[in-house]
Amino acid sequence: MSFKSNVSPASVKPNTAWEAQGFLNLYLPSKDGSKRRKLGFIPLRNNKTGEREMLDWLNEDPTRVSALLAKLIIEYTRVEGSEASGFDLS
Repeated sequence: MSFKSNVSPASVKPNTAWEAQGFLNLYLPSKDGSKRRKLGFIPLRNNKTGEREMLDWLNEDPTRVSALLAKLIIEYTRVEGSEASGFDLS
C-alpha cells in the first residue's frame, strides 16, 4: 500500500512558531577559571508578548542584560519522584 498526497513539498510551509529569535544564555565559571561553562539557556520568541517585549528591549541595547540580571530571582525546587508517579505498564 502506498500513500499519495496531492500537496507538493514546495507548498508546505514549516511550522516555525517554536523557533527563538534570541536567547538568554546562562553561564558559570569553570573550576579552573579558564573559561565559562554553559549552564543552560532561555529561548525568547516573537510570538509571545512578554518575550517579544524583552527581545525588543535587549536588541535596542544588549548591555541591558545587566539590568535584567540585577532583577533576576533564581529559585531551586527539588523534584521528588516516587514509583507511583511512573507509568503503569502492567
